[in-house]
Formats: sequence, structure tokens, C-alpha cells
Amino acid sequence: MTETLHAHLKFVSLAFLIILIVPILAPAGEENVSRGARIFASNCARCHGKQGKGDGPDLVKLQSAVSPDDWTDKQSNQELTDTFIVSMITKGGKANGKSRIMPAFSGKLGAQDVQDLLAFVRSLPR
Repeated sequence: MTETLHAHLKFVSLAFLIILIVPILAPAGEENVSRGARIFASNCARCHGKQGKGDGPDLVKLQSAVSPDDWTDKQSNQELTDTFIVSMITKGGKANGKSRIMPAFSGKLGAQDVQDLLAFVRSLPR
């Protein structure tokens, strides 16, 4: 492989990596949080509670032995990495060694929806 081609491939690889990572690292704006709040209300609040306190009404129906984390608690929220939260959203609880009741949303939510939902979760501590 020529040096020019090799340099070009390195550049393309780096550019592709940046395209993948920048949306994750970019600070979330109010628009992201608002969209995330709508996604949360329609997909998550029944178990996680309207305010994200882990007190949703469906937990009793599902006979859950544990409640979801209280994301309004600053310390609890900070202890969870973005990667873990995204994995819980996309792969569900069972795949992450947590509650089997937590469903996977990878087929239901797009990548931007997941990032908006993450932005909302991160906005909950007061």
C-alpha cells in the first residue's frame, strides 16, 4: 500500500470515528432534554415514575422485587455512566445483569432518541 493511500485511510478512519463519538460527547441542549422527556413519558414512566424516581405504577403489576434507580438523586445519577445507561436502554436489564423486567428498546428507539433520553435522565437531579 502506498504511503498516500495509507495516510488517506487513516484520515477516513479518524473522520468516521469522530462522526460516531462526537454526538455522544456533545453537550445536550434543552431541545435534547425536551425530546427525551417526551420519549421517557411514553416509554419509561410507567415503571420509572413520571419524575424518574423509580416509583412507576406498573411496578406493582409486574411484581418487581426491586425498584429502578431514583435518577433525581444526584449521587445515584452520577454513579451511572452514560455507556451503562445507553446499554440499559438499548439492550435491557437482563443483558446488563439487572432486572429482567427492563425491556430492550434497540428496535424501538433510534440512536438520536437514545441520546435524547440520556440527556433527559442526566437532567433529572436537582
